[in-house]
Amino acid sequence: MCIFCTNFQHLSIIRMATAVCHRQEVGTWQSIFPSDQLTGQKSAFFVKKLLAVSVSYLTYLRNIFPENAYSNRSLEDLELKILSDSSSCPGANKVCHWIRSCFEALDKKFLDSLVLGLYVDPADSNTLLESYSFKFNYEDGMDIYHNDKKILTSDTENTKKTTTTLLRTILVLTQGLKPLPDNVMLTMKLYFNEDITPPDYHPTGFMEAKCDDFKYDDESVNIKVGEVSTKFHSVKMRIRTKCHDFDLSPDAKDIVAELTDGSQEEKEEAMIMSSSPADTVKTSVTTPKTDGGSYDVDCVCGSSIEDGMLIMCVSCEKWSHGLCYRILNSEYVPETHTCAKCPGKCTDRSFEKLDKISVQATALWRRALFTLTEVKRVKKPELAQRLDIDIEVAKKLITRLLNERFIRVPAKNTSGFGYIVNKSEITKRGLKTYFSSPNTQSQSLYDSELVADTASLQIVGEKRKRVEDSFELSSSQSWTKGKRLRSSEIRTPVRL
Repeated sequence: MCIFCTNFQHLSIIRMATAVCHRQEVGTWQSIFPSDQLTGQKSAFFVKKLLAVSVSYLTYLRNIFPENAYSNRSLEDLELKILSDSSSCPGANKVCHWIRSCFEALDKKFLDSLVLGLYVDPADSNTLLESYSFKFNYEDGMDIYHNDKKILTSDTENTKKTTTTLLRTILVLTQGLKPLPDNVMLTMKLYFNEDITPPDYHPTGFMEAKCDDFKYDDESVNIKVGEVSTKFHSVKMRIRTKCHDFDLSPDAKDIVAELTDGSQEEKEEAMIMSSSPADTVKTSVTTPKTDGGSYDVDCVCGSSIEDGMLIMCVSCEKWSHGLCYRILNSEYVPETHTCAKCPGKCTDRSFEKLDKISVQATALWRRALFTLTEVKRVKKPELAQRLDIDIEVAKKLITRLLNERFIRVPAKNTSGFGYIVNKSEITKRGLKTYFSSPNTQSQSLYDSELVADTASLQIVGEKRKRVEDSFELSSSQSWTKGKRLRSSEIRTPVRL
């Protein structure tokens, strides 16, 4: 029996049969997904099908199950295949049951994320070669705005477009992955929102996880595939694999850029370095000037973005980055903070003998150095985006970081993922050298070339356009940060 039917209790799993589009057989949206997602029930039904469709893409494109486990379907000009839970392949049948077991957790809004993992050691199912992750968010059905821009609407056509883009992107990205070994095994782990999920809740076929997190036996890269939203749900997807196992051809990069409505350069260079929300610390008894929850940041580094811990000047009542003044955490925040722009005793005494541009360069260097403690790899455009600076300044910072051995050039076959961060060197030498007590005269933190660039580019107050969340590379998975989660894992894995 084919599990893809109109009954809400049954759902199919789909995978694309080939990269070639057969335009003579055009399938309709309604043959696979509900015609709209205007109610919570229809939206939940859509999310279930999208999960099954995406998992099926991956199982077929990665040659996890044999051809005879699938039947034919099509979506628009894409030839798809449906995985049946009554096929002659036991492993395929088991994955169908895993996916179906997740549906109750989705309906009850317990499920936060799902990870499908591939591994080779039967005794260690937590060390993966590759994984496919899905993150679920639940909305109240209202339109959502960010910076006065509507980012979520009930537009069914937009949902169709982003769904098709996601599926096409999966196809393109999997072509850049190396073949899996013959002895690979398949497992699944579910993460639940602990605040609302009963402590003893586990879907059928799952049990309490022995270990919450997966690990990887080599340096890995996290690829943000895409996001699909309705007024009631949103689904984000990522693929994680070894750095040297992922290599997109130039043609594939062009296709990804076209599918995600961005320039090729943006998509190739969009390795996001995740940042924590601003940990705001007030000095003295002053209060920030806020507008809708945002802080009036006017820092000596030239950036006005909220980045890490913020401290407020008692003179101008503007907010500064703690890192720019060598303040790594709240333990070192002085009772009163005076910024380098105001008269009086500056919080960082080392700024007193520097001119304005040198102070700016020094502050940028500190932020850049500390930022690298949060990532495994870095590229120039992402450093520019994170620090809110011009790309030419970011290039100078990268050169300085290379010269001081805080980063290094990767092997040739992994150069597309950026420079490798030497965290141990930063921790042992960098922070000790450049983040000593702000009340002491420490080593000069700038060089002449960097100062010349910051002076000529006049970066004070400049804002950089943020790269949209589409095809991006990340060194770590940050979407569960700040949440209280617990996990379940499947009782019996699938040996392929």
